[in-house]
Amino acid sequence: MSVELDRVLSGVRYRFVAATVFLPATVLLPAAGSSSPAVTPLLCPLADRWIALPALSTFLAEVELARLCCCRASFGVDRDFFPLVVLQTSEAGVAWCLYRASVHLLLVAGLATAVFTAASATQLVTAHVHDLVPDASTVMLHDDGLCQGCMTHQVLLWARSLLMAARRVWDIATGTGGPLFTDPLGSTGVLFVTAFAERWKLCPPEPSRPKPCKGRTASRAERQQKTLWPVCTVHYGLAWAMRGPDTMRGCPYPPPHSRRSIARRKNGWLPPDYGLRELQPLR
Repeated sequence: MSVELDRVLSGVRYRFVAATVFLPATVLLPAAGSSSPAVTPLLCPLADRWIALPALSTFLAEVELARLCCCRASFGVDRDFFPLVVLQTSEAGVAWCLYRASVHLLLVAGLATAVFTAASATQLVTAHVHDLVPDASTVMLHDDGLCQGCMTHQVLLWARSLLMAARRVWDIATGTGGPLFTDPLGSTGVLFVTAFAERWKLCPPEPSRPKPCKGRTASRAERQQKTLWPVCTVHYGLAWAMRGPDTMRGCPYPPPHSRRSIARRKNGWLPPDYGLRELQPLR
């Protein structure tokens, strides 16, 4: 541990844990010469590759910040909101990337929360330190009722230590509460979450792009195409909540998020409140 980190933590109670035990890419295998299982981390199959996460399709939103809310919201499942399921291989890749980038604790914690809640940047700003329970098993997000209302979300095991670290930053810096994913030290030159995600090759699902003709090599500009971040309103319950129409920019919509929409999707068609608002039938 560095001298600077040791000095900062001198007045704080802490303990070291093996972060790999929280990663989905770990398995329990018998240790050599012993019948007791030991945690053996597997190599991440998605390392150094782009990971497309449908939950990030709703990250950008054109809504104003919600007011400070101190409610005790019910769980998302009780409000008929189901966060997007992440494949185990993708989840392992996300955890592997974010643990490597854990030097930026607040950015990492905010991005991790967006992955398992499909929350927008506006909703993340509404989360305060008191909205995270002491063991970081649940976190509460607020949205003034524009989406599905204020909701409490279960925090995935691999993300709990990241959110606890973000809260510890506030404890060390001020000893008081505040917006959980904002920097209490007022650092400058910090990347926005989307740029930070792109640095670690995390992005929303991108539109299909034409492949170069056979025998032709893609140019440098084609190989370095800019990541597209859509503005999607599919999780918003009120049509007037967004100032303008959806701006998907060719990106696919995220999967359905409620019991009704999931059931109708399984039957081969989407509900009338799913997709582009300008293409929805009049009610």
